[in-house]
Amino acid sequence: MGLTISIATLIVGFVIGYMGQRSGLCIIGGIRNFYLTRDTYLLKGVLAIIIVAGAGFIVTSLVGGPAQDFPAFSEGISEVGSLYNACKDPLNINNNTNNTNILSYIFLSLLGGLGLGIFSVLAIGCPFRQHVRTSEGDKGSFAYIIGFYLAALVFGFTIKPMITIIFGV
Repeated sequence: MGLTISIATLIVGFVIGYMGQRSGLCIIGGIRNFYLTRDTYLLKGVLAIIIVAGAGFIVTSLVGGPAQDFPAFSEGISEVGSLYNACKDPLNINNNTNNTNILSYIFLSLLGGLGLGIFSVLAIGCPFRQHVRTSEGDKGSFAYIIGFYLAALVFGFTIKPMITIIFGV
């Protein structure tokens, strides 16, 4: 089963990468172009991503696929149990979630999104586009990708534990 999923993921990755390379898709570029020049060409790709991701999630949920087995949504893992509960009961109707845990996840998500957005604007492209450009041999995009993954490691091993201690998660 694991090998089948790995091969299917590799094939889907090649297809998405090929389509991204041929279309020039860039999420931040689409928003930028619409804001600056009202050009909607790249924005149509952003809309397509949202529709395909939603449809894919619904289909995998209906067939009982990997969406239920994703670690962040599994009840048994203690570190992400509050995220699981927050997704089950986002408005805290049943009073079974700890609001400080939910707030820390929201804060971490906003902090990470803000950092990613700022550096993507400075790099003139989103991480998806930078991956595609790296595969085309662009050295600047390769430097961006190295920095992207180093920043993810630094965030995961230093900043996230500090915020976790501060918020008491």
